[in-house]
Amino acid sequence: MKAAEGGGNLLGSPTFVDLGNGRLRCVETGHEVVAGDEEAYARNKRCRLGLIDHALSHGKPPLNMFSQCLISRSKLVCKLTGDTVNKNEEHIWKHVNGKRFLHKLEQVERGAGTSRKTEKTQVTKQRHVEEETDSDESEFWMLKSSSGSESEHESDEENCKGSLCDAKDSEELSERTKRMSIEIGPSSFASRKKKIRNSNVSC
Repeated sequence: MKAAEGGGNLLGSPTFVDLGNGRLRCVETGHEVVAGDEEAYARNKRCRLGLIDHALSHGKPPLNMFSQCLISRSKLVCKLTGDTVNKNEEHIWKHVNGKRFLHKLEQVERGAGTSRKTEKTQVTKQRHVEEETDSDESEFWMLKSSSGSESEHESDEENCKGSLCDAKDSEELSERTKRMSIEIGPSSFASRKKKIRNSNVSC
C-alpha cells in the first residue's frame, strides 16, 4: 500500500496471455512464467523495468513526458524540465508530482492557450483588413465610374452646345444675307451699273 502511494506501482500490473500447458507470457515484456507466479513476477524489478520501457516506446502517460537517456540505460530525461531521473517508478512519480515539473507544465499550458488566442486574434484582424480592402476597392470603382459618366455627360453637352451655336450662327448669316438682298434689290444694282458705263462713254 505504501509502495503504491509512493509510485512503486505507477504503471499497474502486467498483462498475460495463456500459452497452454500451465504457462503464461507477459505481453509488455515477452517473458514467460508458470501459471500462479503472475503476482510474484509483477513485483519483480525486471518486470517493472520492462513495463517502463514498453510505456516509453508506446508513449503512454506519464512516460510520454520522458525520453531514454543516451548515456545510461538506467536513466530517463524529462522532456519538460530537462532533468535526469532514475528509471524507477517511484522516482518518476516523485518527479511528475514535484513543484518544478508542475510549474513548468503550467507555463507550457498557459503559453499554448496564449498562442491559440494570438492566432485567433490574427485571423480575425486579417479578415477585418480584407473586408476593409474589398469595401475600399468597391468605393473606388464606384467613384471612378460615376466621375467618368459625369465627364462624358459634360462633353456631350458641350458638343451639343457647340453644334447648336454653329446652327444658330449659320441661320443668322442666311437671314442677314436675305435682308440685304431685299433692301438693295436687283433694280438698284442695275441702275448703278448703267451710271458707271455712261460716265465712261462721256469721258
